[in-house]
Amino acid sequence: MARRIHRNRSRRGKPRVYKGTLFIALMIQCVLLAVTVFVIVLDTPESEPPRFEGKASVAVKKEDFKEAQRRERFMKRMRQLEPIQRLSVDSVLNSELPPMPDLPTEAFELDGEDLEILEDASTMFEQSGLLGGSMQGKGSSSAASFFGVQDSGRRIVIVVNTSASVVRKARNHGVSIEAIHEEVVSLIDNLYSGTLFGIVQFSQGSRRFAPYLAPAISRNKEAASHWTRKEMRGNPKVESELLLGHEGGLKLAVDMEPDLIFLVTDGVLNKRVRVDGTYKYPEIPYEILIGSVEADLRRSGARTRIHAIGFELNDKDRRGLERLTRRFGGTLREF
Repeated sequence: MARRIHRNRSRRGKPRVYKGTLFIALMIQCVLLAVTVFVIVLDTPESEPPRFEGKASVAVKKEDFKEAQRRERFMKRMRQLEPIQRLSVDSVLNSELPPMPDLPTEAFELDGEDLEILEDASTMFEQSGLLGGSMQGKGSSSAASFFGVQDSGRRIVIVVNTSASVVRKARNHGVSIEAIHEEVVSLIDNLYSGTLFGIVQFSQGSRRFAPYLAPAISRNKEAASHWTRKEMRGNPKVESELLLGHEGGLKLAVDMEPDLIFLVTDGVLNKRVRVDGTYKYPEIPYEILIGSVEADLRRSGARTRIHAIGFELNDKDRRGLERLTRRFGGTLREF
């Protein structure tokens, strides 16, 4: 009995759905769907795709148009001009000039003094740089020959060691101090007037013919020849204890910034030293001399070749002079 009551209660709790009502709802949905398809798809009129059309046109600036009009009017005026007849002239000036008068040639003859003045003036122009180009280059560089050693340069310095040992060793080989003088004078006499030259004499002290390089004009050549023959002998006075021997002589030469040096020596690098009130003359190594010359050249900026003429060289001094000349692009001539 209780089971029946429970079943009846469960059936009463669920709502009933009738088949007729469901069928009517489905029919209404189908009708609405058919109407929608007809309205959207079948009843929509066909339309053509859009077209994009344009007209070709050229925009011309107003200024360009006016310029073209002015140019066209100008060309029309030029076409209307009549050609101009060319002018012809038989002769502009009378070509028959009167003859030149005869001048006395005696007034233009130059003697020796006048030629020397012209030479000095030409040299001064060359040294001042007013004469450029090939004229200055041709007159400034000269070939030089000294004891058989040949080279060329524009700024040449001759350095001669006139110590007693050098004079004695040179005389042993038939070369007197006068012969050394004549080699110096001959080299200077054969220089062009535009070439600069200098002379340095040294033993322990040092001195120069002039404190600057002099142009090789006649007046300077004569003065150098006189100084060499009369003054370049013996031992120069020591002016500074810092400038002694070969170091002092080569320093005076390098300070004049030459491009060519001829050195006369016996290769003995003795340097005076005062010890206990007396002077001693120890030898310095060639490395010190070469280093001193290199330092002076670096300060001056000059590029210098050094040739050496050596008298009675021992093996050590020969090797030292060979290192010196090889380092500075020169040669060694030994007697």
